[in-house]
Amino acid sequence: MAPGTLVLSVSPSRSSDEDEEAYGSRPLSHSTGIESLISSSSDDFLQYADGSDPTSCLRALLDLESYMDDEGPFDGVMAFSQGAGLAASLLIHRMQKDPQQARLSPAFRCAVFFSGGVPEDPEGLEAAACAIDAENGDVTIGEKSMTMRRRLMDVEHDGEVIEIPTAHIWGRNDSLYPTFGPVLSRLCKGSEREVFVHEGGHEILGAKDPTALEKAVRIINRTIARAETVR
Repeated sequence: MAPGTLVLSVSPSRSSDEDEEAYGSRPLSHSTGIESLISSSSDDFLQYADGSDPTSCLRALLDLESYMDDEGPFDGVMAFSQGAGLAASLLIHRMQKDPQQARLSPAFRCAVFFSGGVPEDPEGLEAAACAIDAENGDVTIGEKSMTMRRRLMDVEHDGEVIEIPTAHIWGRNDSLYPTFGPVLSRLCKGSEREVFVHEGGHEILGAKDPTALEKAVRIINRTIARAETVR
């Protein structure tokens, strides 16, 4: 297929014919931040993984990687909240597996993150999932995996691990997930990073704040333009 944008969110959203949407598969009782996009109060919401279950989280990561292999390539990814954390984890996962190949052929050429979730260390996640399988007698894990634990990534420990152009948009008054946005932005390369902090909360900007929306569009356009220069 022709390159386009992969859209990751907690519920279906409208996109252009050149875009692809990847939905979660686990029911979610409530979806905060996209009320303006909801067409009916009876809409069902799906999330990518049960955050308390490492096997579920690893499956979401590997499913996304498989989806990209089958449906890609994609020029970029546009993602909200948990979807942004998942997309970031995929970028990091590929960098951990093969840094040279990840730089030569990144999963996406640019990324736009709205209230971006904090990515989990894929190596620790894989070790935790394998440990559960080992307890069930399904696999045997090595000494390195036994010493690894699940953890959220941060710039102090991991540095700037995402090197593609990125745009980060989040609300200054996000009381639900105040770390969503700032932590992910700092994990991205500073010279390739655009940030816009609006006065809202955990949400995707819309018509209710046209000034903020215009500013968000500007940094998204700059991010896309930066990705075009390295085509």
